[in-house]
Amino acid sequence: MRGVVIVSALCAAVVASIGFTGSYAALRDLALDHGFGHFSYAFPIGIDAGIVAMYGLDLVLVWRRMPKPVLRLIGHLLTLATILFNASSGDKPVKDDPLGAFMHGVLPLLFVAVVEALRHLIIRTNRLVLAAESDRIPLHRWLLSPWKTWCLFRRMKIWGITSYTQMVAMEQERTVYKAMLQHRYGRGWKRKAGATALLPFTMAPYGLDVEEALDLPRKQQEDDDRRRDAERARIAAAAEREEQRLLEEEERKAEAAIRRMGIGAKVSAAEHQIAAQTTSAEAEARAAETAAKVAAETAEKTARLSAESALRQAERKTAEAERQAAEAERLAAEAEREAAEAERAAERQERAEKTAAEAEAEARAEAARRRAEEDRLARARAAAEAAQREAAAQAAEAEKREAVARQAEADRRTALAREAAARAELAAQEADDAARLTPRERGERQVARMILAAYRALPEDERPAEPEMYTVSLDEIGSVLNVGRTAASERRQGAMDLIKAGYTG
Repeated sequence: MRGVVIVSALCAAVVASIGFTGSYAALRDLALDHGFGHFSYAFPIGIDAGIVAMYGLDLVLVWRRMPKPVLRLIGHLLTLATILFNASSGDKPVKDDPLGAFMHGVLPLLFVAVVEALRHLIIRTNRLVLAAESDRIPLHRWLLSPWKTWCLFRRMKIWGITSYTQMVAMEQERTVYKAMLQHRYGRGWKRKAGATALLPFTMAPYGLDVEEALDLPRKQQEDDDRRRDAERARIAAAAEREEQRLLEEEERKAEAAIRRMGIGAKVSAAEHQIAAQTTSAEAEARAAETAAKVAAETAEKTARLSAESALRQAERKTAEAERQAAEAERLAAEAEREAAEAERAAERQERAEKTAAEAEAEARAEAARRRAEEDRLARARAAAEAAQREAAAQAAEAEKREAVARQAEADRRTALAREAAARAELAAQEADDAARLTPRERGERQVARMILAAYRALPEDERPAEPEMYTVSLDEIGSVLNVGRTAASERRQGAMDLIKAGYTG
């Protein structure tokens, strides 16, 4: 075949050279006859070069799998023009000498045949799949069955089926399938077979063979199943994201509630402490006020007694003065004339002394009352301050003792709880090992034990009715199990489900 190719190529080159040489002379003479003048020498070269350029470009583009049919058409038109020009260049008209005209045009036809052979070789070598370059339907089929051949040609062009053999096999398969349906169902086979069995005939205009057409329901069902699975997966993912969002929101709310409870507890403790301090201060104030009242009453009673004593002394002095006056009157009576002036002087002196005694008694009573009031206030202040200091010291000492007692009790409970939790955790791990649980189940049970341990560590008066999962934070779970927050949330939820199902650690 290599030798055949070489010989064919040499012969094609010889044919092209002879054809172009003869065509050049004929076209030049024809151009001169038609008044081309000097351009008649270039006109044949332009026509032949255009033919070579068009066919050459068409072959290159076909080889690069980007054919341009208009180039081939232009080449054919130029070749046809050359044939006509050569046929008309004879000495006689074409009608008078058809043989001579054919002889002038046969060489260009040979050149076109060579170019078409090269084009066909390139297309087959590169397996170019184009509708315009599909296999040709044999002529005998067009003659023997024109309508069915036209339908077959139409389907090949519309659906890009380039292989005539493949199309014939599809038609043969469809014909055999039709015969089998007629054999199986007999008369009225289309009605009895059903729509699914008739799919190969329904899909025949769309280029599907029997197997592909019958496989359509299965593919459609698989596509529907995939779409449903994808939709379910999307819904499940959306539900999981929503559940995660709700869990995180509930976790934030629970943490906020816990913080509010802690703040409320601090506020309540501060209120109790302030109330206790207020009660203690009120008691101290009442005690100080009582002591001050007692001191004031005592001072007032003392002052009253002092005033009464001074008054009685003044009365005794007055009685004594009256006695002396009586004695003086007696003496004056004895010596009326000599003692009259003395008696009047004595009476003036007596009244002056009485007035002075009363003024002195009142001054002493006022001074005593003021001293008693000052002493009462000073003692009341001192007593109140002392009582307040004593009460504060006692309250501080009591609070310190109570805090120490609470801390000791809390430490004792914590130690007991830790010891019990360690024993329970060891026993639970041994039970989990014996049960051969998965890592997820182990993690859920470990978190459940952490929740139960936190629940049991609370005092009985502060312990809720049921354990709460928020007593153990996600950070604690993540640090113990070495997982992320999402996995920690899932383990905590699974732990609560175990607890609700009756798991006690």
